[in-house]
Amino acid sequence: MRKLSRLEANKEVRRVLNRHGVDLQYCQYSVAGMEIRLSGWLCKHDTSDFNGSQIESMIQEFMRLLPGFSVAGGFDNWSFSTDHISYLGDGREEVTGPGGGREEEQERYIIDIDYDSEAS
Repeated sequence: MRKLSRLEANKEVRRVLNRHGVDLQYCQYSVAGMEIRLSGWLCKHDTSDFNGSQIESMIQEFMRLLPGFSVAGGFDNWSFSTDHISYLGDGREEVTGPGGGREEEQERYIIDIDYDSEAS
């Protein structure tokens, strides 16, 4: 497989984001070297939230279409890479911990990279 130019890799990232219904008004993306960086706020076109399995599917598609690239999603509401996904909260409500201090609402998902290859 030939090496993709930065322009081609960015174009492929945009296609994946569009295929998964990401609202690009809130999401910024770029490719530098062999890393896909995503930031901003991750939401769908109707401003609804994604869930962990939808994000896992998106990451797996990045890995399939852009082999060798790593993915780093540093959104305000989600944080993920090629091996984990963490939900940071929607920013609409505060979660208070013991003692009344604010804690981030966070769920963590582990991505099973071999899932697709074992199913085949």
